[in-house]
Amino acid sequence: MLYTTAMKIKSKCLLILMLIVCTNSLYAQQILLIGSDSREENKRGNADLIMVITVKNKEVKLTSILRDTYVYIKGYGNQKINAAYRLGGRKLLISTINANFKTKLVSSIVTDFNNTARVIDSFGGITLTIDKGIHHYVNNYIGEQAYLKGVPLLPLTRTGTIKMTGDQALAYARVRVAGTCYDDHARVERQKNVTKAVISYAVKNKSVALKNLSDLWSMIDTDINLKDYIKTFSSFLNKQRLPRSQVFPKADLYTNERIDGVGLVLKINNFRKASYYLNNMIK
Repeated sequence: MLYTTAMKIKSKCLLILMLIVCTNSLYAQQILLIGSDSREENKRGNADLIMVITVKNKEVKLTSILRDTYVYIKGYGNQKINAAYRLGGRKLLISTINANFKTKLVSSIVTDFNNTARVIDSFGGITLTIDKGIHHYVNNYIGEQAYLKGVPLLPLTRTGTIKMTGDQALAYARVRVAGTCYDDHARVERQKNVTKAVISYAVKNKSVALKNLSDLWSMIDTDINLKDYIKTFSSFLNKQRLPRSQVFPKADLYTNERIDGVGLVLKINNFRKASYYLNNMIK
């Protein structure tokens, strides 16, 4: 579980990079990126990553939907939004978002994170800033990933701005400690930091990024034509502007509540208002 969750977050970065590209070539305005936390092969887990990628007039936006958002899932009642993927796959997750927030999402890409660390390592790693408070949490996750993979992995030996391996960066992005400054909201920010770091590296090192096209392609489940993907990915690398990232829902749109049988959730105060905000964020 830990390893898979980690892989997923990291892939997100690389995947987003290509997804951004795909949206452009297909003239699609929005694509839903889904990262599953499935721990077993051929078994669907909850969606640990739910992100809408929007491309419009050369602007790219990454809108993360917090996974604990409490919504109605047709056929299953009120649940955390991330449960929709486990219960009914991408179609149910898309229809759940559309039904609750009046969006018109159609396209989606499901990520497979098993090869994420390897791809990031092939990029030479990425540079991130690690503060003292999160250092030991990251190393704990690295230890868990090493156990699940059955191989030793390098722990972080210092803090500050450092070059991280794929597994180290994955662990950094995965850290989630409720009741601290490293909660789910903070994790979303770290996911975005990792994403931007990978995209920035790809833009600055085009030849290396292009050599990894096939690895990136192997990590997704989509109906996007490979030829279009390669064409768009290549054109994206010629752009210097990085994506704008944002998170939904904003703090003033929900209250934290504990629901029996569900756990701690983000309960939307006004769905009409929340729908207005989300549609404006992803348009």
